[in-house]
Amino acid sequence: MKTIFSRVLLAQFVVVVLALAVAAAITRANLHRGFEAFLERQETTVLQNLAPVLGEFYQRRGGWSALRNNPAVWQTIWRIGMTGEAGTVQRPQAGARRPPQGERKSASRGPGVQPGPGSDLRWPGRPGRGGLRERLFLLDEQHVLIAGAGAEGVADGLLEPIVVDGETVGWIGFSPMGNILPPEAQLFVRGQLKVMALALAVALAVAALLSWALARTVSRPVRNIGSAVRRLSGGDYETRADTSSGGEISVLAGHVNQLAESLDRNRTARRRWMADIAHELRTPVAVMKGEIEAMVDGVRVADESTLGSLREEAEHLAMMVDDLQILALSDAGALDIKKKETDLSELVALAGNSFEPRLSERGITLQTEIAERCPLACDAHRMRQLLHNLLENCCRYTEDGGTVRLGLECGGDTIALIVEDSGPGVDDDQLQCLFERFYRAEHSRARATGGSGLGLAICRNIAEAHGGSMSAAHSPMGGLSIRVILPS
Repeated sequence: MKTIFSRVLLAQFVVVVLALAVAAAITRANLHRGFEAFLERQETTVLQNLAPVLGEFYQRRGGWSALRNNPAVWQTIWRIGMTGEAGTVQRPQAGARRPPQGERKSASRGPGVQPGPGSDLRWPGRPGRGGLRERLFLLDEQHVLIAGAGAEGVADGLLEPIVVDGETVGWIGFSPMGNILPPEAQLFVRGQLKVMALALAVALAVAALLSWALARTVSRPVRNIGSAVRRLSGGDYETRADTSSGGEISVLAGHVNQLAESLDRNRTARRRWMADIAHELRTPVAVMKGEIEAMVDGVRVADESTLGSLREEAEHLAMMVDDLQILALSDAGALDIKKKETDLSELVALAGNSFEPRLSERGITLQTEIAERCPLACDAHRMRQLLHNLLENCCRYTEDGGTVRLGLECGGDTIALIVEDSGPGVDDDQLQCLFERFYRAEHSRARATGGSGLGLAICRNIAEAHGGSMSAAHSPMGGLSIRVILPS
C-alpha cells in the first residue's frame, strides 16, 4: 500500500528529474548552437583577413587564370594569407631540387616584404573532416568556382567579396560544415557535457535528500492524525491530535479534535440518557409494584381509589414509552410525517382553548395573538403534539397568577409560533440545555412539576421533521420564550 510519504517522495523526485532533464537538454542545445555561432564568427574573421591577399594576387596577375586548376598555387595563396608568408608566387619547375626547409622559409620572404594581414592568425582546425582549409573556396565575379571546395548551398550573405579598385572581382567563402563539428570543437563540447552531467548528478542527489526530508515533514503529522483516529475508533475519546504543524493539516487536526470532543459528549450524554431512562421507568414501575404488593398482602383494599392510582401510573409509563419511541424514530430519520394542507391558526386556537380551563384554575391568564388564517402543509397530529407539550410546560412551570402568551405570526416565507410565560425564568447557561432529553430547568426531579424531561426534545424533533427550527430565549414577561420557525 502506497503511503503519503512514498507518494510525496516519488512526486518530488519525478518533478526534479524532469526539471533537470529539461535543463540538460536546453543547456546542451544552447552549447552546441553557441559553439557553432563562435565558429561562424571565426570563419568570418578568416575570410576578412584572406580577402585582401586574394585581391592583391588578382591585381598582380590581372585575373584568376593562374589559380584555375592549379592546386599548388591555391595552397600557396591560403598559406600566405594565414601565416603571413609573402613574395612572388611562382610555379614549381619540373625536376628542380626542393630546397631544405630552412632555406625555403628564408627564401619565401623577399627584402622589404611586409607580413600579410593574417600574420597574427593561426589556422584553426587541422586537416580532416570539417576543417576550415578543406572547406575554403574561391568564386569569380560570376559566382563560378575557381578553386577550393564546392560552393553548393552557400547563401550570398555568407560570402566575403574581394574588391579591387572599388569593383568586386570575386567571392571567397566556406562550404557548409553541416551538423558535424571540428574535432577540437567536439572535444570541447564533450568536456562541457561531462561537467554538466556531473553537476546534474550532484543536483539530483541533493534533490533526493530534500525530497525525502519534505516527504517526511508532510507525512509525519498525517501519520499522527491517523494514529489519533485509530485511538478514537477504539473508544479512547480523550485522544487529541497535534495541531502545531500549521496549514491545512493543522485545520484537519482541529476537525479531528472537534470530532473527539463530540464523541466524548455523545458518550456522556448516552450514559446519562440510559441512567435517566432507567430512573424514569423505575419510578412508575416501583409505585405500581408497591400498590399491587399491598393489595396482595391485604394492606390495601382493591377499591376504586387504588385502581385509579395504578391506572394513572400505567398511563404515565405508557406515555413515557411512546415519547421514547418518538425520539428513537426521529433519531433514525423514520418519524412518520404525513403532510397535508392544514390551517395552523385553527390548530393553535384549539390548543389554547383546551388548556385555558387548567390555566384559569390557577389564576394564569392566557393571551392569544393568532393570525386569522395560516395555511401550512404539515402533519396535524404531530403539530398538535408539539403545541400540547409547549403548553403543558407552561402549566407546570408558570407560577399562579402569571401570564402565558400564545402567538402565531404568518407572513413571507416563514411561520413563527411563539409560546411565552411570566416565569420563573431560567439562567443563561440553561437555555441551550432545555432541548436535551430528561433535562429539567428546575433542580427538583419530582415528576409532579418536572415531568419526564422529554417534551421539548420531542418538540424540536417535530419542528425539524417539518424543515423548521426551535429556539429558547428569555421572555419579556420574565419567564421563558419558545419560538418555532416553520417554512410556509
